[in-house]
Amino acid sequence: MSNSAAYEWSYVDVEAERRRELRAQLAQETARSHHLRGQAKSLRRAYRTAKIDVDVITVPASADSTELALALDSARRINQQAEAELSRAAADVWSLVPAETEERPTARPATARASAGDGRTARGGEERAAQVRAAALVEAEALLERDGPACEPEELPLFARRLEALRQARSAEEARTLLHDLGVRVHRSTQRQRTAARTSALRAGLLDALEDAAPEDRRRLAAAVAEADDPAGLEGEVARAVARADAARGRSVVADTLMQVLRERDYAVGEDFADLLAESGSVVVPFGEAAGTAGDGVVPDGYGVRVALAPDRRGLTTVLVRAPESGAEDRERVGGSAGHAEDRADGEVQRWFCDTQLPTIEDAAREHGVDLARTSALPPGVRPTAVAPDGSWPDNGLAHDRAPDGGPATDERADHEEDQAVPAGRRRGRKKVRPSRSTTYGQDQTRGR
Repeated sequence: MSNSAAYEWSYVDVEAERRRELRAQLAQETARSHHLRGQAKSLRRAYRTAKIDVDVITVPASADSTELALALDSARRINQQAEAELSRAAADVWSLVPAETEERPTARPATARASAGDGRTARGGEERAAQVRAAALVEAEALLERDGPACEPEELPLFARRLEALRQARSAEEARTLLHDLGVRVHRSTQRQRTAARTSALRAGLLDALEDAAPEDRRRLAAAVAEADDPAGLEGEVARAVARADAARGRSVVADTLMQVLRERDYAVGEDFADLLAESGSVVVPFGEAAGTAGDGVVPDGYGVRVALAPDRRGLTTVLVRAPESGAEDRERVGGSAGHAEDRADGEVQRWFCDTQLPTIEDAAREHGVDLARTSALPPGVRPTAVAPDGSWPDNGLAHDRAPDGGPATDERADHEEDQAVPAGRRRGRKKVRPSRSTTYGQDQTRGR
């Protein structure tokens, strides 16, 4: 064990992650519903066909994972049914040529009359053309059956006209040309339609993911995603924005958890502890009544622990500290055997904190869902207990409702405190201050974030 320790914290809200995953899938299905609805409208405008309704499923922002899962199943069923109906409606479009747009076959150009001796050759050419035309017609109908529903609705009447022209092709060359032209047009139309659908789904997914980003990132990136022709280039930036917000939320959870854990062990924790730890990154907590568990005299008043959260990574440190009035001024007053006695007392406090306090704090945090993986430690007795930084020891005995100047407590980043420890002197006697106790912890103590 140690009189200072560093940790890497991790926290996963399983329900929140499940909601995020379901929300992302529902956003994509919703975008798909809007896309299918647009196809149905375009189909009606381009060619009179049966009306196809596509319902769009919505859920409240507060929906839990069960509600989201049910909504996702409904959206998928609706979209699958709409796709089947659109496929049947599209087949009707190319099976008949719309009267108002019907294309008549071009008249055969005038040619010299074949002599009677060429009759058999002409009949052979017509038979060959009929065979090629029939084969091309089968291939064209199969192409439209397979890819027609995935094409842009406004292109379907054009495909119908091409199909009708193919039925009336007068030569094998004309049949092949019409089939090739139809294949190229269908391929390009399906590519445009699929690209539009993918872009729409990606845009919807990114906008939904940004709901979990910080407000400033959400405003900035949502506008960029909405305006981008291809939002794929913004995926990385959106992911980083959400990760930053997740880390900030995780800091708040870690701070809340530590507040609850320390209070349960009778540390002198004030109401603002979690807010200050999450925002400022460092708070000094006097042991308060927790020192009584060590037995009389083992832990004198004026000791505590400094808890620090790194601002830019998942780092947490705990450092044993003494009140400022236990510093160098008192050391000068103590000498000889008394000084050695104080050193021994200081070592006993370090061992008590490291052997009986840190393990239970770590285990309790894990029980609340916050895992603390120890990355470094300084053993007891290696270095005297550090003096708490100026202004960080609470005058009112509670960590840490207000700073001495009346404003919020602030402090510098406190990683690796053991490297910057100030040796503490001997202490003057202080009257113990009992911490105020709250009757509610954890989720019952809600704070505006």
